[in-house]
Amino acid sequence: MMLPEGIEEMVSGPGRLRFVVQPIVAILLGIRDGRRDAADGRPAYFFSILTGSQPRRDATAEGLAVLARPLAVAILIDMVLQYFIFSSVRIWHAVVVGAVLIALPYVTARGFSNRLRKHRAHRK
Repeated sequence: MMLPEGIEEMVSGPGRLRFVVQPIVAILLGIRDGRRDAADGRPAYFFSILTGSQPRRDATAEGLAVLARPLAVAILIDMVLQYFIFSSVRIWHAVVVGAVLIALPYVTARGFSNRLRKHRAHRK
């Protein structure tokens, strides 16, 4: 299977540790916020955005506020690494990689931790 141009250099080159560290940070933030959601009696984050059980704009803004710094750092790191590896920067590539490394693990961890905490509270 052919990989898109430059992917191999990004994954195996300098900075490959970010593919572990950045998702871990996002997961920890998601767990913290998911537990907080459950304690406040709110539904799972992504589910609430999809179904509109709380105002979508407020929920999205809250999630972006939490993710702003980690997402900005992920994008900046990707741009710097692109410059060192390729001598050029593709901004959309950096945004997509940042979103995959930060937003996806965050939303997943926030939803799972919310559901798990509610499930445990219900069993007691």
